[in-house]
Amino acid sequence: MKYQPGGSLIPLTPFHFSPGLLTKACGPRSFWLTSFMAANVLIDVEVLYYMSRNELPLHRSLHTYLGGSAAGLVAGLLMWGLILFLARLMPPTSRWKQRLARTSQTRLLLQSLIAGLIGGVSHVFLDSLMHADMHPFWPITTGNALAGSISVASLHLGLGLLGLFSIFLWLFLRDPRS
Repeated sequence: MKYQPGGSLIPLTPFHFSPGLLTKACGPRSFWLTSFMAANVLIDVEVLYYMSRNELPLHRSLHTYLGGSAAGLVAGLLMWGLILFLARLMPPTSRWKQRLARTSQTRLLLQSLIAGLIGGVSHVFLDSLMHADMHPFWPITTGNALAGSISVASLHLGLGLLGLFSIFLWLFLRDPRS
């Protein structure tokens, strides 16, 4: 069985950002949206790889709760390191550099890891609603009982509306001094 270009299997990673945007709107200081987003992108690299090779199934190891969690933790670790590196390049008066200087490295790492983990788990859950080729609970069990429980169009519409709502909420609730 081969992947057919033009099918509805193209990964739409930005839809996965909506739960992260809502979380960011409700807890902007402690939630690393960058780590959440990086986890989602990292997981869909697996799909792009198998699409480029024209191999099915497209959703394999990273589209399990075990693999998604691991990818989320890796993304959180990478984002933490990247932010610390970029902070070294900023001028001493930068508000980001000052904010990072006030928070312990351990706390920053934990915040980034948690956001990445949430991103990985939410990605697997959302994809399990629409992709029958997934085995989200592997290695405990195979199959995907949630596939098709909601239409793809309804899922995308719901996530799109959630994303818009979350952006407006974030802008409304944010501290104008930050």
